[in-house]
Amino acid sequence: MRYLAGVKDLGIVLSPDSVAEKMYKWDGGGVREAILNRVGEYYYLSYDAAMPEKTAESYWNACTARSRDLVHWEKLGVSLYTSAIVHPGSDRKDCCSASSPWSFYDGNRWYRFYLGADHCSEEGVPAFAYSTMLATSDSIEGPWIKECDRLHAEKHVCFRVGKPGAWDDETASPGEVLLNPKYGLVPGSKKYMMFYSGSCSGVTRRSLGIARTDDLSICDDYDKDKGNFWVKDPEPILPPAEDIENSSLYYEERTGRYWLFTNHIYQNSYTDAVWAYWTTDIDRWSQEDKAIVIDRNVSTWAKGAIGMPAVCPTDHGTLALLYDGVNGTGTGHLDRHIGLAEISLPLSF
Repeated sequence: MRYLAGVKDLGIVLSPDSVAEKMYKWDGGGVREAILNRVGEYYYLSYDAAMPEKTAESYWNACTARSRDLVHWEKLGVSLYTSAIVHPGSDRKDCCSASSPWSFYDGNRWYRFYLGADHCSEEGVPAFAYSTMLATSDSIEGPWIKECDRLHAEKHVCFRVGKPGAWDDETASPGEVLLNPKYGLVPGSKKYMMFYSGSCSGVTRRSLGIARTDDLSICDDYDKDKGNFWVKDPEPILPPAEDIENSSLYYEERTGRYWLFTNHIYQNSYTDAVWAYWTTDIDRWSQEDKAIVIDRNVSTWAKGAIGMPAVCPTDHGTLALLYDGVNGTGTGHLDRHIGLAEISLPLSF
């Protein structure tokens, strides 16, 4: 498999706080799943923070940091708390995890689509099933109001997992949201699309699907068979045998290509690399058109687990890529850091 050219790893840029630092009680167990937004002079990093101690109550909460240069980050604190912390005993789908928050601004309001999990491991790692949930705010810095905290909305999710036997009958968790480039051009096209992550029961295999809506605020009860949900395409964009999850997209105007950055899963065990797929038609993707972006040969510090990618153009004409990993050869979900790579533009092999 070919490698993407011009990838330069710049090392770790965000780490868990030590015991003496202010965020230790929230991110002492690791920082991971970095997601980027650019607002004004700042880059905003939404990331998962694992609480320390490695117990079943070491939940993952969503945190925010900001930076002007992508290297030096100011931690702003927790932006989304798991419901087990603020609503003990609740049956909300984000009881044990409120993580992987993708944020989208529609020109009036911020919408945050995050992963909710109502089960976790004995070390606090989110466990299946995963749901896509919603929070909103007037600012990227919050405060964020979770949809499931509204009266009579405790069960709300953006869309359900698939029916038994479907490719996404185990998880349907969030990915990047963007304006549909075909909206208004192709009859019946919906305004927004999300590249969400799905996985199947039995022998777990993962892929990405597209969910669509004209209204970013729609949600409904997770146990409603026919609720007011985003509309999911019936099939994933790539075969589940690819075993990929998470999504971050970049449109390269000069070539007319859409690039999708995602994780590859190694032997159904852990994410071991960042891959990129490309296409000129956002609705059609081929498993043949892909390249390795980050793996243990490219990363200067992560030689085992390599986690979720997020990309964003920089002011100096490169594409920034943030990803998480274990510093060394470890493959666990905890004790992770976030690193930065820069990719030369235009993208090439």
